[in-house]
Amino acid sequence: MSDTPMQVLTRPFAIEPVTNIMLPDGIFDNAIYGLRIAAHVTNMSSSAMTNVTVYLESVGDPGIVPVARTFFFASIPAGAAMLVMWDADFQHAAPGKRLVSFVAKADGYTPRRSIQQIFVSQTRFDSTTNTYTCTVEEGTLELSKPQGHLPGKRWGGTGTDGKECRCPPGLGPIVPTGMTLVWTPNPAYAGTHGELPFSDPWWKILAIIIAIIAALVAIIAAALGSGKASFSVGGSFEETEPDVHCCSLEGAGSGQPEFTVAGVASAIASGAIAVACSDIADPFWRGQEATPPAAGELTLAERVVAQWVLPEAPNAGLPYTADISWEYQRFTTGATYQHAVTETQVNIHVAGPVETDTPAVVQAYEPLWIRASFKRDNGTVFRGTELYAFVLFQAPQGLYFVESLTDDGLGFDAGANDGVYAGSLDLKRAYRTLLQYDQKVYGTWRVFVFAQDVNLTKPGTPPEIAAQHIGGMFVASAIEITFDDTLPCPLKAQANIIVV
Repeated sequence: MSDTPMQVLTRPFAIEPVTNIMLPDGIFDNAIYGLRIAAHVTNMSSSAMTNVTVYLESVGDPGIVPVARTFFFASIPAGAAMLVMWDADFQHAAPGKRLVSFVAKADGYTPRRSIQQIFVSQTRFDSTTNTYTCTVEEGTLELSKPQGHLPGKRWGGTGTDGKECRCPPGLGPIVPTGMTLVWTPNPAYAGTHGELPFSDPWWKILAIIIAIIAALVAIIAAALGSGKASFSVGGSFEETEPDVHCCSLEGAGSGQPEFTVAGVASAIASGAIAVACSDIADPFWRGQEATPPAAGELTLAERVVAQWVLPEAPNAGLPYTADISWEYQRFTTGATYQHAVTETQVNIHVAGPVETDTPAVVQAYEPLWIRASFKRDNGTVFRGTELYAFVLFQAPQGLYFVESLTDDGLGFDAGANDGVYAGSLDLKRAYRTLLQYDQKVYGTWRVFVFAQDVNLTKPGTPPEIAAQHIGGMFVASAIEITFDDTLPCPLKAQANIIVV
């Protein structure tokens, strides 16, 4: 027999399980102990595979402890990519590139192994200096003097007009507007450019990791309660005006997926760093280009001081701008070099409208389902593994349920890789949860969809090219943030389903 024609073709990525969001560029960070290892396993043949099993064989770091689980699929269409995830403890993970081995087996074939790399960083916080340090094998990035727009009164509370305007669980996003970054390479290097972190992303990705972790720890703490710390950082931002405002799902309940709302908003807000610091080449790379050291000198450290203004609040998929000024300094064994830039950057992670299809009416205890298409700004649609997407179903009295959206040709998805992502909610299962909160299944259910792009850069891509591809940016979201407290509630459901 030949090997099962199924493989994990792209780099696995990190999912934070409390909020359900992908971490920036899919990077794992051991500041958050509990993470999910997510991967797409693809049927590469021209035929359907039957009785398929997929399991995680091993991880190349004893400090990463996954929970054993075997996925079973009765049939997988030709060309389909299945999303699979394993919970894992990263508390004792070491920073660096780690190999992960997956095994797939289908009827009529022998097992086949897929080996892929994951990226692991380590973020820590010094409360005495309000400084974060993110460590990778190539060096450390220290973030200090963080500035940002903090959540306003209308986030997590009632506005002065008495209108309910909540974003559960009362933890709003911080929109970064400035910071000081110091990169210390390991070891000091000669020449114009040193090594990129993981030989892949720009240094700014580590800054985004720090920002999103700083936000997520508060959400995780609220979700898990006191005495169950599952992270190792904290910290605060210096407030700059204006405040961030957002309205949320009216009548939000106490279901665990409500924390997804706060996580999504924080991830979108943290994306302002990526926009301000440019996707083409970040201030470190451009500063290095402008300050080649003299022959024989070694670069010991580099510093970027950046501040920017956002004329409009950052929102997923929109071409918002950032007016940024940054100054780069290179410290070598022989001199100090400087380079400064003032410019306007534009969010290039733009997308078109989200189109949805749902039943108008569903009988009680039949499944709720949704099909969604996510368009790029040029009108083409995202397909298959290009997105990590999920849906929130909100019960009539406010409780949330989160489900994956996949383009794998299974369940309510009619065809693999056709650009239609589908997900469903088993109302019989949801009913048991509703009873716990004294809520009913009958009435209007609201549906909210979200999508993050995935870094599909192939292994072996030159670092300076790979660095230009960033994954984990939200390209579609039902959540909007605003700097204007007078605007009406900007959160809108993409669909409604009546359960009778």
